[in-house]
Amino acid sequence: MKIILVVNKRKENAMEFERYIEDYLVSKGIEVTALVEENYIRQDFYDADAIVSIGGDGTMLRIAGVLHGQDIPVLGVNAGHLGYLTEISDMEQIPEAMDRLIQNDYIRDVRSMLYASVRRGGEVIARGTALNEILLTRRKGITVLRFGVSCDDEKLSDYIADGILFATPTGSTAYNLSAGGPVVAPSSPVIIMTPICAHSTNSRPVVLADTSHIVVTVDSDCQMVAFDGEHIVDLKVGDVITIRKANELTTFVKLREGSFLENLRHKMYNDR
Repeated sequence: MKIILVVNKRKENAMEFERYIEDYLVSKGIEVTALVEENYIRQDFYDADAIVSIGGDGTMLRIAGVLHGQDIPVLGVNAGHLGYLTEISDMEQIPEAMDRLIQNDYIRDVRSMLYASVRRGGEVIARGTALNEILLTRRKGITVLRFGVSCDDEKLSDYIADGILFATPTGSTAYNLSAGGPVVAPSSPVIIMTPICAHSTNSRPVVLADTSHIVVTVDSDCQMVAFDGEHIVDLKVGDVITIRKANELTTFVKLREGSFLENLRHKMYNDR
C-alpha cells in the first residue's frame, strides 16, 4: 500500500503532523511519499492508494484540482484555522485514523464538482474544474462589472455587481457563505449562484438544479474567472463562460457517520 502525504509547510503544525504520520505509517510497513512543495502534478499520484492532506481546506482544494477526478480518497488533517473539509485536528487522533485508512475502514464521501469553459470568438481558450466555486470577479481596482446570465437557454438576468460565484454544495460554506449565499447539504443535487454586492435589490442568490447549463456573457472590462482561487483566467468583453456539473468527482475519507447539521454545528459554531 502506498500513501502520499501532501503538506502545506506554511501551516504552523504541518511539519510536526507530517513527521508523526510518516513515522507511524512506516512502522506499519506502508510505503510513504511526502510532498512538501506545491509543484506536484497529477502524475505524482498515479500509484497512490490514498492521500493524507496536511494543512487546511485550501490544501484539500488544491489536491482536488490536481487530481481532476482521479479516484483516490483524500483524508484531511487540519493544521490550519477552521478546516471545514478536514477530519482530524489533534495528534492523538492520528493512530486510529491511520489504522482505519490502512484497513479501508472508512466512509467514502463523494463530492460533486463544477466545470467551466471560456470561449472567445467561438474558440475555447480555457477550461477548468472546481470543488468549491467558480468565481467571476474584477482583476483590479473598484470598477463594477457587467455581465448577463442565462440558464438552459433562458435569460435569467443582467447584472451590475462586484462579481458572481457559482458554488457546489461543498463550496456553500466557503466564499458563498461570506457573500450571503445559502448553506446546503453536501449531497444536494444543486448549483448555487450568488451575486456579489449586486447593484439591485432583486439580485438574490439562486439555487439551480445540478443538471443546469449556465452561460455568463462578459459585458465589461477588467474581469477574470477563478477556479477555487487557483486557476485564474483574464477575460475580455464578449467572452462567454459556460458552467455545468463536472463529470469528475472528489472522494474524501470520512471516519464517522455524522450528519450534515452536526458537522455544521461543530465546525461553524462551537469552534469559533
